Amino acid sequence: AGVAGLMSYERALSPPVTVLITAAVAAPAAAAAAALADWAGFAVGEYWALITCFAFQFACAITHIVYGWMRDGVPHSAMRGEYIRESKKAPTRPTTSDPLKEPEKEMVDVTEESAYTFLPYIDQAAMFDDVHTFLLEGGTIGIFPEGGTHDGTQLLPLKWGVSMMLLGAMAKHEGPEPCKISVVPVGLNYFAPHKFRSTVSVDFGDPIQVDQALVDMYKHGSREEKQEANLAVMRLVMAGMQACTLQAQDMETLQLFRTLRRLYVPFGTRLSVADNVALTQGFAFGYGKVKADDRVASLMLQVSRYSQKLLQYRVRDFQVQRFKDKAFSAQAQRRLIFTSVFRLATLICFSILLLPWWLSFAPSALVGRIVSDVQAKKVRKLSVIGTWKVLIACVVVPLFHLLYTACFSFTFGALAGVVWFFAFPLGGMVAVYATEDGIRMMQSLTALLLLVRDNKVGQHLYNDREALRQTLYALEEEQQWLKLDESTRDYLRTGIRSNEAA
Repeated sequence: AGVAGLMSYERALSPPVTVLITAAVAAPAAAAAAALADWAGFAVGEYWALITCFAFQFACAITHIVYGWMRDGVPHSAMRGEYIRESKKAPTRPTTSDPLKEPEKEMVDVTEESAYTFLPYIDQAAMFDDVHTFLLEGGTIGIFPEGGTHDGTQLLPLKWGVSMMLLGAMAKHEGPEPCKISVVPVGLNYFAPHKFRSTVSVDFGDPIQVDQALVDMYKHGSREEKQEANLAVMRLVMAGMQACTLQAQDMETLQLFRTLRRLYVPFGTRLSVADNVALTQGFAFGYGKVKADDRVASLMLQVSRYSQKLLQYRVRDFQVQRFKDKAFSAQAQRRLIFTSVFRLATLICFSILLLPWWLSFAPSALVGRIVSDVQAKKVRKLSVIGTWKVLIACVVVPLFHLLYTACFSFTFGALAGVVWFFAFPLGGMVAVYATEDGIRMMQSLTALLLLVRDNKVGQHLYNDREALRQTLYALEEEQQWLKLDESTRDYLRTGIRSNEAA
Protein backbone atom coordinates (compact mmCIF):
# COMPACT_ATOMS: atom_id res chain seq x y z
CA ALA A 1 0.00 0.00 0.00
CA GLY A 2 1.34 3.40 -0.90
CA VAL A 3 4.71 4.26 -2.31
CA ALA A 4 7.68 2.36 -0.91
CA GLY A 5 10.04 4.50 1.14
CA LEU A 6 7.41 7.04 2.22
CA MET A 7 6.57 7.52 5.87
CA SER A 8 3.17 6.24 6.99
CA TYR A 9 1.73 9.74 7.43
CA GLU A 10 2.81 10.56 3.88
CA ARG A 11 0.84 7.59 2.56
CA ALA A 12 -2.24 8.53 4.54
CA LEU A 13 -5.34 9.74 2.72
CA SER A 14 -5.84 13.49 2.66
CA PRO A 15 -8.68 14.91 4.81
CA PRO A 16 -10.85 15.86 1.76
CA VAL A 17 -10.54 12.36 0.30
CA THR A 18 -11.35 10.84 3.70
CA VAL A 19 -14.47 12.99 3.99
CA LEU A 20 -15.58 12.00 0.48
CA ILE A 21 -15.16 8.29 1.27
CA THR A 22 -17.14 8.72 4.49
CA ALA A 23 -19.95 10.50 2.65
CA ALA A 24 -19.95 7.91 -0.16
CA VAL A 25 -20.38 5.11 2.40
CA ALA A 26 -22.83 6.97 4.65
CA ALA A 27 -25.43 7.63 1.94
CA PRO A 28 -26.06 3.99 0.94
CA ALA A 29 -25.70 2.91 4.58
CA ALA A 30 -28.50 5.29 5.60
CA ALA A 31 -30.69 4.11 2.72
CA ALA A 32 -30.07 0.46 3.62
CA ALA A 33 -30.81 1.10 7.32
CA ALA A 34 -34.05 2.93 6.43
CA ALA A 35 -35.14 0.12 4.13
CA LEU A 36 -34.37 -2.47 6.83
CA ALA A 37 -36.34 -0.49 9.42
CA ASP A 38 -39.28 -0.18 7.05
CA TRP A 39 -39.15 -3.91 6.29
CA ALA A 40 -39.16 -4.65 10.03
CA GLY A 41 -42.27 -2.53 10.46
CA PHE A 42 -40.72 0.49 12.17
CA ALA A 43 -41.77 3.99 11.21
CA VAL A 44 -38.72 5.50 9.54
CA GLY A 45 -39.83 9.02 10.38
CA GLU A 46 -39.70 8.28 14.11
CA TYR A 47 -36.22 6.75 13.98
CA TRP A 48 -34.53 9.01 11.43
CA ALA A 49 -32.08 10.46 14.00
CA LEU A 50 -30.95 7.01 15.12
CA ILE A 51 -30.70 5.78 11.52
CA THR A 52 -28.62 8.82 10.53
CA CYS A 53 -26.35 8.33 13.55
CA PHE A 54 -25.85 4.64 12.74
CA ALA A 55 -25.08 5.37 9.09
CA PHE A 56 -22.50 7.97 10.12
CA GLN A 57 -20.85 5.57 12.58
CA PHE A 58 -20.81 2.74 10.04
CA ALA A 59 -19.30 5.02 7.38
CA CYS A 60 -16.59 6.19 9.79
CA ALA A 61 -15.77 2.58 10.69
CA ILE A 62 -15.43 1.54 7.03
CA THR A 63 -13.40 4.66 6.24
CA HIS A 64 -11.17 3.97 9.24
CA ILE A 65 -10.41 0.50 7.88
CA VAL A 66 -9.70 1.83 4.38
CA TYR A 67 -7.58 4.63 5.84
CA GLY A 68 -5.51 2.17 7.86
CA TRP A 69 -5.08 -0.12 4.86
CA MET A 70 -3.78 2.71 2.67
CA ARG A 71 -1.60 4.09 5.45
CA ASP A 72 -0.03 0.97 6.98
CA GLY A 73 -0.81 -1.82 4.54
CA VAL A 74 -3.01 -3.49 7.17
CA PRO A 75 -6.22 -2.28 8.85
CA HIS A 76 -4.58 -2.42 12.28
CA SER A 77 -1.04 -3.17 13.36
CA ALA A 78 -2.31 -5.70 15.92
CA MET A 79 -3.40 -7.97 13.08
CA ARG A 80 0.23 -8.73 12.36
CA GLY A 81 1.36 -9.48 15.88
CA GLU A 82 4.70 -7.75 16.40
CA TYR A 83 4.15 -5.45 13.46
CA ILE A 84 6.97 -2.91 13.40
CA ARG A 85 6.01 0.47 12.05
CA GLU A 86 8.29 2.52 9.86
CA SER A 87 9.81 4.18 12.92
CA LYS A 88 13.05 2.40 12.07
CA LYS A 89 13.07 4.46 8.86
CA ALA A 90 12.12 7.67 10.60
CA PRO A 91 14.23 10.71 9.81
CA THR A 92 16.42 11.49 12.79
CA ARG A 93 18.78 14.30 13.56
CA PRO A 94 22.37 13.60 12.58
CA THR A 95 24.59 12.46 15.40
CA THR A 96 27.98 13.89 16.24
CA SER A 97 31.06 12.47 17.89
CA ASP A 98 30.25 14.63 20.91
CA PRO A 99 26.76 13.85 22.23
CA LEU A 100 26.57 17.28 23.87
CA LYS A 101 27.40 19.18 20.69
CA GLU A 102 24.65 20.27 18.34
CA PRO A 103 25.13 19.01 14.76
CA GLU A 104 26.35 21.61 12.35
CA LYS A 105 23.60 23.24 10.33
CA GLU A 106 23.73 23.08 6.58
CA MET A 107 24.28 26.46 4.92
CA VAL A 108 22.20 27.17 1.82
CA ASP A 109 22.67 30.10 -0.57
CA VAL A 110 19.36 31.79 -1.30
CA THR A 111 19.39 33.43 -4.73
CA GLU A 112 15.70 34.36 -4.94
CA GLU A 113 13.33 36.29 -2.74
CA SER A 114 11.98 33.94 -0.10
CA ALA A 115 9.66 34.30 2.85
CA TYR A 116 11.25 33.66 6.24
CA THR A 117 10.52 33.85 9.92
CA PHE A 118 12.74 34.69 12.85
CA LEU A 119 12.64 33.93 16.54
CA PRO A 120 12.69 37.07 18.65
CA TYR A 121 15.04 37.30 21.59
CA ILE A 122 13.41 36.24 24.85
CA ASP A 123 14.92 37.42 28.11
CA GLN A 124 14.80 34.38 30.40
CA ALA A 125 16.62 36.00 33.31
CA ALA A 126 13.43 36.27 35.39
CA MET A 127 12.60 32.62 34.76
CA PHE A 128 16.07 31.48 35.85
CA ASP A 129 15.86 33.66 38.97
CA ASP A 130 12.56 32.03 39.95
CA VAL A 131 14.03 28.57 39.32
CA HIS A 132 17.12 29.34 41.41
CA THR A 133 14.96 30.59 44.29
CA PHE A 134 12.70 27.55 44.09
CA LEU A 135 15.65 25.13 44.14
CA LEU A 136 17.29 26.89 47.07
CA GLU A 137 14.02 26.57 48.98
CA GLY A 138 14.19 22.79 48.55
CA GLY A 139 11.88 22.49 45.54
CA THR A 140 12.05 19.89 42.77
CA ILE A 141 11.90 20.74 39.06
CA GLY A 142 11.32 18.32 36.19
CA ILE A 143 12.90 19.15 32.85
CA PHE A 144 13.28 17.37 29.50
CA PRO A 145 16.90 18.19 28.61
CA GLU A 146 16.62 17.04 24.98
CA GLY A 147 14.30 19.96 24.34
CA GLY A 148 12.01 18.19 21.86
CA THR A 149 10.41 14.99 20.66
CA HIS A 150 11.94 12.69 18.06
CA ASP A 151 11.68 9.22 16.54
CA GLY A 152 15.29 8.20 17.04
CA THR A 153 16.65 5.47 19.28
CA GLN A 154 19.43 7.63 20.72
CA LEU A 155 19.47 10.72 22.88
CA LEU A 156 19.57 14.08 21.16
CA PRO A 157 22.25 16.59 22.20
CA LEU A 158 21.15 17.91 25.58
CA LYS A 159 20.32 21.57 26.15
CA TRP A 160 22.34 23.43 28.74
CA GLY A 161 19.36 24.76 30.69
CA VAL A 162 19.66 22.09 33.38
CA SER A 163 23.28 22.97 34.13
CA MET A 164 22.53 26.70 34.22
CA MET A 165 19.70 26.06 36.67
CA LEU A 166 21.86 23.86 38.86
CA LEU A 167 25.06 25.90 38.88
CA GLY A 168 23.17 29.20 39.06
CA ALA A 169 21.24 28.14 42.15
CA MET A 170 24.30 26.72 43.90
CA ALA A 171 26.31 29.84 43.07
CA LYS A 172 23.67 32.08 44.68
CA HIS A 173 23.72 30.11 47.91
CA GLU A 174 25.15 32.01 50.86
CA GLY A 175 26.05 30.13 53.99
CA PRO A 176 28.84 28.40 55.85
CA GLU A 177 28.11 25.03 54.25
CA PRO A 178 28.04 24.37 50.47
CA CYS A 179 24.61 23.94 48.93
CA LYS A 180 23.74 20.38 47.88
CA ILE A 181 21.40 20.03 44.90
CA SER A 182 21.15 16.69 43.14
CA VAL A 183 20.22 15.87 39.55
CA VAL A 184 18.24 12.64 39.24
CA PRO A 185 18.27 11.27 35.67
CA VAL A 186 15.02 9.67 34.52
CA GLY A 187 14.74 7.39 31.50
CA LEU A 188 11.47 6.79 29.66
CA ASN A 189 11.74 3.46 27.84
CA TYR A 190 8.78 2.61 25.62
CA PHE A 191 8.05 -0.91 24.41
CA ALA A 192 5.63 0.13 21.64
CA PRO A 193 5.57 3.94 21.53
CA HIS A 194 2.99 4.16 18.71
CA LYS A 195 0.55 1.69 20.24
CA PHE A 196 -2.43 2.76 22.34
CA ARG A 197 -2.02 1.87 26.04
CA SER A 198 1.43 0.40 25.48
CA THR A 199 3.89 -0.29 28.29
CA VAL A 200 6.46 2.26 29.39
CA SER A 201 9.21 1.82 31.97
CA VAL A 202 10.24 4.87 34.02
CA ASP A 203 13.79 4.23 35.26
CA PHE A 204 15.54 6.44 37.81
CA GLY A 205 19.31 6.69 37.77
CA ASP A 206 21.66 7.45 40.63
CA PRO A 207 21.57 11.06 41.90
CA ILE A 208 24.33 13.23 40.43
CA GLN A 209 26.29 15.46 42.78
CA VAL A 210 28.23 18.44 41.42
CA ASP A 211 31.66 19.21 42.82
CA GLN A 212 31.94 22.56 44.60
CA ALA A 213 34.97 23.44 42.45
CA LEU A 214 32.70 23.60 39.39
CA VAL A 215 30.33 25.89 41.27
CA ASP A 216 33.20 28.23 42.18
CA MET A 217 34.41 28.18 38.59
CA TYR A 218 30.93 29.13 37.39
CA LYS A 219 30.54 31.83 40.06
CA HIS A 220 33.92 33.55 39.80
CA GLY A 221 35.36 32.43 36.49
CA SER A 222 35.55 34.06 33.09
CA ARG A 223 33.07 33.41 30.32
CA GLU A 224 35.18 30.53 29.03
CA GLU A 225 35.46 29.05 32.51
CA LYS A 226 31.68 29.30 32.99
CA GLN A 227 31.21 27.38 29.74
CA GLU A 228 33.72 24.79 30.89
CA ALA A 229 31.82 24.33 34.16
CA ASN A 230 28.53 23.99 32.27
CA LEU A 231 30.09 21.43 29.93
CA ALA A 232 31.41 19.37 32.84
CA VAL A 233 27.96 19.26 34.45
CA MET A 234 26.31 18.36 31.15
CA ARG A 235 28.73 15.45 30.68
CA LEU A 236 27.66 14.13 34.08
CA VAL A 237 23.99 14.55 33.14
CA MET A 238 24.50 12.85 29.77
CA ALA A 239 26.25 9.90 31.44
CA GLY A 240 23.39 9.58 33.89
CA MET A 241 20.78 9.75 31.13
CA GLN A 242 22.58 7.13 29.05
CA ALA A 243 22.74 4.80 32.06
CA CYS A 244 18.94 4.71 32.47
CA THR A 245 17.83 5.03 28.84
CA LEU A 246 17.68 2.16 26.39
CA GLN A 247 19.49 3.20 23.19
CA ALA A 248 20.52 1.55 19.96
CA GLN A 249 21.84 2.43 16.55
CA ASP A 250 18.39 2.15 15.00
CA MET A 251 14.98 0.65 15.68
CA GLU A 252 15.86 -2.67 14.05
CA THR A 253 18.91 -3.08 16.33
CA LEU A 254 16.78 -2.17 19.34
CA GLN A 255 14.30 -4.88 18.40
CA LEU A 256 17.19 -7.37 18.14
CA PHE A 257 18.32 -6.51 21.69
CA ARG A 258 14.78 -7.14 22.91
CA THR A 259 14.72 -10.47 21.09
CA LEU A 260 18.03 -11.39 22.76
CA ARG A 261 16.47 -10.61 26.11
CA ARG A 262 13.49 -12.87 25.37
CA LEU A 263 15.82 -15.67 24.23
CA TYR A 264 17.95 -15.36 27.36
CA VAL A 265 15.09 -15.60 29.87
CA PRO A 266 13.75 -19.19 30.17
CA PHE A 267 10.11 -20.03 29.62
CA GLY A 268 8.02 -19.52 32.77
CA THR A 269 10.29 -16.85 34.30
CA ARG A 270 8.37 -13.60 34.69
CA LEU A 271 10.45 -10.47 35.07
CA SER A 272 9.17 -7.07 36.07
CA VAL A 273 9.06 -4.25 33.52
CA ALA A 274 12.12 -2.69 35.18
CA ASP A 275 14.04 -5.99 35.02
CA ASN A 276 13.13 -6.42 31.36
CA VAL A 277 14.47 -2.96 30.56
CA ALA A 278 17.61 -3.54 32.65
CA LEU A 279 18.35 -6.82 30.87
CA THR A 280 17.81 -5.26 27.45
CA GLN A 281 20.07 -2.40 28.48
CA GLY A 282 22.70 -4.95 29.46
CA PHE A 283 22.72 -6.40 25.94
CA ALA A 284 22.76 -2.92 24.40
CA PHE A 285 25.60 -1.62 26.58
CA GLY A 286 27.69 -4.77 26.25
CA TYR A 287 27.23 -5.07 22.50
CA GLY A 288 29.93 -2.50 21.80
CA LYS A 289 32.67 -4.63 23.35
CA VAL A 290 31.68 -7.91 21.65
CA LYS A 291 30.37 -6.85 18.23
CA ALA A 292 33.83 -7.27 16.61
CA ASP A 293 33.59 -11.04 17.21
CA ASP A 294 32.45 -12.84 14.04
CA ARG A 295 30.39 -15.24 16.14
CA VAL A 296 28.44 -12.33 17.61
CA ALA A 297 27.83 -10.89 14.16
CA SER A 298 26.60 -14.30 12.99
CA LEU A 299 24.32 -14.59 16.02
CA MET A 300 22.78 -11.16 15.38
CA LEU A 301 22.14 -12.13 11.76
CA GLN A 302 20.46 -15.37 12.81
CA VAL A 303 18.35 -13.53 15.40
CA SER A 304 17.29 -11.07 12.71
CA ARG A 305 16.22 -13.93 10.43
CA TYR A 306 14.35 -15.56 13.31
CA SER A 307 12.49 -12.28 13.95
CA GLN A 308 11.58 -12.07 10.28
CA LYS A 309 10.14 -15.60 10.45
CA LEU A 310 7.99 -14.57 13.41
CA LEU A 311 6.62 -11.67 11.37
CA GLN A 312 6.12 -13.92 8.37
CA TYR A 313 4.08 -16.48 10.32
CA ARG A 314 2.49 -13.83 12.55
CA VAL A 315 3.46 -15.46 15.82
CA ARG A 316 5.29 -14.15 18.85
CA ASP A 317 8.36 -15.44 20.59
CA PHE A 318 6.56 -16.47 23.79
CA GLN A 319 4.18 -18.54 21.65
CA VAL A 320 7.11 -20.36 20.03
CA GLN A 321 8.30 -21.37 23.51
CA ARG A 322 5.05 -23.30 23.98
CA PHE A 323 5.27 -25.17 20.69
CA LYS A 324 7.32 -27.94 22.31
CA ASP A 325 4.37 -29.16 24.35
CA LYS A 326 1.62 -28.51 21.81
CA ALA A 327 2.79 -29.26 18.32
CA PHE A 328 4.16 -32.74 17.93
CA SER A 329 1.56 -35.37 18.85
CA ALA A 330 -1.86 -36.48 17.61
CA GLN A 331 -3.46 -35.77 20.97
CA ALA A 332 -1.92 -32.31 21.00
CA GLN A 333 -3.27 -31.71 17.49
CA ARG A 334 -6.81 -32.54 18.65
CA ARG A 335 -6.44 -30.16 21.57
CA LEU A 336 -5.18 -27.48 19.21
CA ILE A 337 -8.19 -27.88 16.93
CA PHE A 338 -10.59 -27.67 19.89
CA THR A 339 -8.79 -24.62 21.33
CA SER A 340 -8.76 -22.90 17.94
CA VAL A 341 -12.50 -23.45 17.41
CA PHE A 342 -13.29 -22.33 20.96
CA ARG A 343 -11.25 -19.13 20.67
CA LEU A 344 -12.68 -18.39 17.24
CA ALA A 345 -16.20 -18.72 18.62
CA THR A 346 -15.25 -16.51 21.57
CA LEU A 347 -13.89 -13.87 19.20
CA ILE A 348 -17.13 -13.93 17.19
CA CYS A 349 -19.19 -13.46 20.37
CA PHE A 350 -16.86 -10.67 21.50
CA SER A 351 -17.24 -8.95 18.16
CA ILE A 352 -21.05 -9.08 18.25
CA LEU A 353 -21.20 -7.73 21.80
CA LEU A 354 -18.61 -5.01 21.20
CA LEU A 355 -19.86 -3.91 17.78
CA PRO A 356 -22.08 -1.07 19.13
CA TRP A 357 -19.16 0.34 21.09
CA TRP A 358 -16.76 0.03 18.17
CA LEU A 359 -19.22 1.91 15.99
CA SER A 360 -19.65 4.58 18.68
CA PHE A 361 -15.89 5.15 18.89
CA ALA A 362 -15.32 4.96 15.11
CA PRO A 363 -15.87 8.70 14.39
CA SER A 364 -13.53 9.74 17.21
CA ALA A 365 -10.88 7.26 16.08
CA LEU A 366 -11.10 8.47 12.48
CA VAL A 367 -10.81 12.14 13.45
CA GLY A 368 -7.87 11.33 15.70
CA ARG A 369 -6.06 9.48 12.90
CA ILE A 370 -6.59 12.28 10.40
CA VAL A 371 -5.47 15.11 12.69
CA SER A 372 -2.50 13.21 14.13
CA ASP A 373 -1.23 12.31 10.65
CA VAL A 374 -1.61 15.92 9.49
CA GLN A 375 0.37 17.15 12.50
CA ALA A 376 3.02 14.44 12.03
CA LYS A 377 3.42 15.45 8.40
CA LYS A 378 3.96 19.08 9.41
CA VAL A 379 6.87 18.28 11.71
CA ARG A 380 7.91 15.03 9.95
CA LYS A 381 7.87 13.06 13.20
CA LEU A 382 5.98 9.90 14.12
CA SER A 383 6.49 10.62 17.80
CA VAL A 384 3.73 13.27 17.89
CA ILE A 385 1.00 10.93 16.62
CA GLY A 386 0.14 9.44 20.00
CA THR A 387 0.10 12.84 21.68
CA TRP A 388 -2.29 14.32 19.13
CA LYS A 389 -4.58 11.31 19.33
CA VAL A 390 -4.92 11.79 23.09
CA LEU A 391 -5.52 15.54 22.71
CA ILE A 392 -8.14 15.02 20.02
CA ALA A 393 -9.86 12.26 21.99
CA CYS A 394 -10.22 14.57 25.02
CA VAL A 395 -12.34 16.91 22.88
CA VAL A 396 -14.00 14.73 20.25
CA VAL A 397 -15.15 11.79 22.42
CA PRO A 398 -17.25 14.01 24.78
CA LEU A 399 -18.75 15.86 21.80
CA PHE A 400 -19.86 12.64 20.10
CA HIS A 401 -21.09 11.34 23.45
CA LEU A 402 -23.40 14.35 23.74
CA LEU A 403 -24.54 13.86 20.13
CA TYR A 404 -25.41 10.20 20.76
CA THR A 405 -27.23 11.17 23.96
CA ALA A 406 -29.29 13.69 22.02
CA CYS A 407 -30.16 11.04 19.41
CA PHE A 408 -31.34 8.61 22.08
CA SER A 409 -33.35 11.31 23.85
CA PHE A 410 -34.99 12.42 20.59
CA THR A 411 -35.81 8.86 19.54
CA PHE A 412 -36.70 7.04 22.78
CA GLY A 413 -37.33 9.84 25.26
CA ALA A 414 -35.46 11.65 28.02
CA LEU A 415 -35.09 8.58 30.25
CA ALA A 416 -33.29 6.63 27.51
CA GLY A 417 -30.99 9.61 26.96
CA VAL A 418 -30.09 9.77 30.66
CA VAL A 419 -29.42 6.01 30.75
CA TRP A 420 -27.17 6.26 27.70
CA PHE A 421 -25.36 9.30 29.11
CA PHE A 422 -24.23 7.37 32.18
CA ALA A 423 -23.92 3.91 30.60
CA PHE A 424 -21.72 4.92 27.66
CA PRO A 425 -18.55 5.84 29.66
CA LEU A 426 -18.74 2.63 31.71
CA GLY A 427 -19.44 0.51 28.65
CA GLY A 428 -16.69 2.26 26.72
CA MET A 429 -14.13 1.47 29.41
CA VAL A 430 -15.20 -2.18 29.46
CA ALA A 431 -15.04 -2.23 25.65
CA VAL A 432 -11.43 -0.97 25.67
CA TYR A 433 -10.30 -3.75 28.03
CA ALA A 434 -12.34 -6.38 26.20
CA THR A 435 -10.92 -5.26 22.85
CA GLU A 436 -7.38 -5.62 24.17
CA ASP A 437 -8.19 -9.15 25.35
CA GLY A 438 -9.73 -9.86 21.96
CA ILE A 439 -6.61 -8.66 20.16
CA ARG A 440 -4.42 -10.90 22.29
CA MET A 441 -6.75 -13.80 21.61
CA MET A 442 -6.62 -13.07 17.88
CA GLN A 443 -2.83 -13.03 17.99
CA SER A 444 -2.79 -16.37 19.80
CA LEU A 445 -5.23 -17.76 17.25
CA THR A 446 -2.75 -17.13 14.43
CA ALA A 447 -0.18 -19.30 16.22
CA LEU A 448 -2.73 -22.05 16.87
CA LEU A 449 -3.90 -22.07 13.27
CA LEU A 450 -0.30 -22.25 12.13
CA LEU A 451 0.27 -25.40 14.16
CA VAL A 452 -3.02 -26.94 13.02
CA ARG A 453 -2.17 -26.22 9.39
CA ASP A 454 1.47 -27.36 9.51
CA ASN A 455 3.03 -28.40 12.81
CA LYS A 456 6.40 -28.84 11.11
CA VAL A 457 6.67 -25.05 10.88
CA GLY A 458 6.15 -24.82 14.62
CA GLN A 459 8.76 -27.50 15.21
CA HIS A 460 11.28 -25.69 13.00
CA LEU A 461 10.64 -22.39 14.79
CA TYR A 462 11.05 -24.03 18.18
CA ASN A 463 14.29 -25.76 17.11
CA ASP A 464 15.65 -22.51 15.67
CA ARG A 465 14.87 -20.73 18.91
CA GLU A 466 16.55 -23.38 21.05
CA ALA A 467 19.68 -23.28 18.88
CA LEU A 468 19.82 -19.48 19.17
CA ARG A 469 19.32 -19.66 22.93
CA GLN A 470 22.18 -22.14 23.43
CA THR A 471 24.49 -20.08 21.21
CA LEU A 472 23.60 -16.94 23.14
CA TYR A 473 24.28 -18.66 26.48
CA ALA A 474 27.69 -19.87 25.30
CA LEU A 475 28.77 -16.48 23.93
CA GLU A 476 27.49 -14.55 26.93
CA GLU A 477 29.24 -16.83 29.42
CA GLU A 478 32.51 -16.75 27.47
CA GLN A 479 32.62 -13.01 26.80
CA GLN A 480 30.68 -11.76 29.84
CA TRP A 481 28.37 -9.78 27.57
CA LEU A 482 26.15 -8.98 30.56
CA LYS A 483 27.61 -7.63 33.77
CA LEU A 484 25.82 -10.06 36.07
CA ASP A 485 26.82 -11.89 39.22
CA GLU A 486 26.53 -15.67 39.19
CA SER A 487 23.32 -15.83 41.24
CA THR A 488 21.53 -13.39 38.94
CA ARG A 489 22.80 -15.20 35.84
CA ASP A 490 21.62 -18.55 37.19
CA TYR A 491 18.20 -17.08 38.06
CA LEU A 492 17.73 -15.61 34.57
CA ARG A 493 18.63 -18.93 32.97
CA THR A 494 16.74 -21.30 35.27
CA GLY A 495 14.06 -19.15 36.86
CA ILE A 496 15.17 -20.36 40.32
CA ARG A 497 17.01 -18.18 42.82
CA SER A 498 19.94 -19.67 44.72
CA ASN A 499 18.23 -19.34 48.13
CA GLU A 500 15.12 -21.12 46.78
CA ALA A 501 17.26 -23.97 45.45
CA ALA A 502 18.87 -24.36 48.86
